[in-house]
Amino acid sequence: MTLIPRHRERLYRLLLGFTLLLLASFAFPQFYWLGRACYSVISILVIRLLAKNGNRHIWKERLYQAVGWVALISLWFWILTPSHWHYTGIPLIWSWIVLVGWSVIRLVKQLSNERQVSAMVLMGAAAGYLLLGITAGLVMNALYTVEPNSFELMQLPSQSITSNHHSLLNSQARFAEINYFAFVCLTTVGFGDIKAILPTARMVSVATSIVGPLYLTLMMGVLISRFSSNNNSENF
Repeated sequence: MTLIPRHRERLYRLLLGFTLLLLASFAFPQFYWLGRACYSVISILVIRLLAKNGNRHIWKERLYQAVGWVALISLWFWILTPSHWHYTGIPLIWSWIVLVGWSVIRLVKQLSNERQVSAMVLMGAAAGYLLLGITAGLVMNALYTVEPNSFELMQLPSQSITSNHHSLLNSQARFAEINYFAFVCLTTVGFGDIKAILPTARMVSVATSIVGPLYLTLMMGVLISRFSSNNNSENF
């Protein structure tokens, strides 16, 4: 049993809305507290939207949902632990890489099965791209707590840096700054104001720069093929 188009469209709309709200929370510190809730809602929406019901490959669907819940739990475990617990970011890094990587593959397949280029397809494509950037930012922030010298950040006002007794997520300016760098890598803009220093951070930055154009190429192929098939059907 699959989601009906109207219900699926509502989930696409919610996913796009919460990803945009999360990005807005980075820009406006007074709404920064929304970020934590947005991460949780986004992970649940992704699982709900891309999980498939049916008799075939039940174990695979259960595994996919389990990965989603592990990613959500690891996120909050990382948020609530103090910053000197360096290695709490490792489960977050791997669980979110697996979840979003698997989800993007499913998203591309799901959108490619749509019969026409609709608002739902466009919302899904945009949400998938933003999800890649948000995940890259989260992974980079977790990496920064594991290896504090991973990135050379910009100079920040002293009042924006919180006590070392809290996780990096509580340091609003630094967290938003690394997310900004993640989207710079994703879009391959390369401003150069923030630099990846350590080898792991460099490889994550390179991987983000590869994934961004690759996703756009795949989605453009999907959209063009759907648009062409629509035109051909109308001509006949």
